[in-house]
Amino acid sequence: MPEGLLAPPTRDRLQSAANAADVRILAHAARARAVDLYLTNPSGRTRPNRRWKIDLDALAFDPLPAEAAKHEVAFSGSLGRAIALPLATAAREHAETLAHITRRIDLERSKFGALALGLSSFGALVHVPADYDVAEPIVITYNIDAIPAFPRTLVLLEPGARATVIVEFVNPTGAFVVGTSELIVEERAHLHYATAQRVDSGSVAVECALSHVGRDGSIALASADFGEGLILRDRDTSLDASGARMEQSAIFLPTGNGHLDVAATVRHVAGNTSSQTVVKAAAGDESIARFLGNIVILPHAAGSDASLRDDALILGPKAHIDSVPALEIACNDVKAYHGATIGAIDDEQIFYLRSRGLDENEARRTIALGFFKPVVDAFPTASLRESLTRRIVETLR
Repeated sequence: MPEGLLAPPTRDRLQSAANAADVRILAHAARARAVDLYLTNPSGRTRPNRRWKIDLDALAFDPLPAEAAKHEVAFSGSLGRAIALPLATAAREHAETLAHITRRIDLERSKFGALALGLSSFGALVHVPADYDVAEPIVITYNIDAIPAFPRTLVLLEPGARATVIVEFVNPTGAFVVGTSELIVEERAHLHYATAQRVDSGSVAVECALSHVGRDGSIALASADFGEGLILRDRDTSLDASGARMEQSAIFLPTGNGHLDVAATVRHVAGNTSSQTVVKAAAGDESIARFLGNIVILPHAAGSDASLRDDALILGPKAHIDSVPALEIACNDVKAYHGATIGAIDDEQIFYLRSRGLDENEARRTIALGFFKPVVDAFPTASLRESLTRRIVETLR
């Protein structure tokens, strides 16, 4: 946790921060309700094991007034007829689009989604009109100041639209970031959405990500988390109509004394929908990690096809990973699969590579890179895939 944060904020301090936030983004009454829900809702996360030292229901931070922040958001990529705007600008110029997304996304059901909603003061809106294909990836870069940040990323693809959106965070040491991703993919649209971050020791990064996919639409989600801080990611994807598809890929590699807790839920609301989740994880030094994967198939979702695969490597004798895959199936005539493995790097593989001239460290790095490669390949651009590969190599040195 960042130094000097001794206690969770009081209700009065949170309400003062909410009242200081931009009313054009969200009205004060809605912010007050969200703050109340953050204070009363549990996180829903039990401690994975006795070594887990952080109470997620009592995070300590100081919610400074929004006007004191100097957070920035920048965009790159050729937009054509799409728009990509800071959230404050979008609230002034595209209020109806903002309201449309907010009506569809229920952030308040999550403790940290409610917190981000109540204190949100900046972020980004991406809106792609019907049947338009954005030729280049839209890159959103958040430059976070040294005080707490609550960014919201909203993406709306109208019917038949196509886009790739990449979100990057530049966080100082000691940062406290609680953000959201709110993604709506309407019928026949396709979104490739990727995010990658490194969280240093003493920093906190929390994301609540909610997605809805319409008839014959598809979404590809890719995330990568590295570092020695606290990382909490909660992703919920709803396949709302026949033909909706999702592919989800995730990398996480905590080190040092890092604490990482990732939960991914896929909801098959309608029949003839499909989802695939692949997770590659590793933990080094004395880090602790957990992946909670849940496939939910609702009563009227016959014909759903869902799979979840989670593989983890333990890179040190004091590191720890828990994998908790689950299925909730409420109808017949579905296909659903989950599987998980946790283990160390195979000694026979190391022996073989050493016999080919590599030393032990080189052999371990080669095996680990091969382990992560299928998920790295799921990220949308060559430059991002190269960056992730470098980061994996640097982490494994």
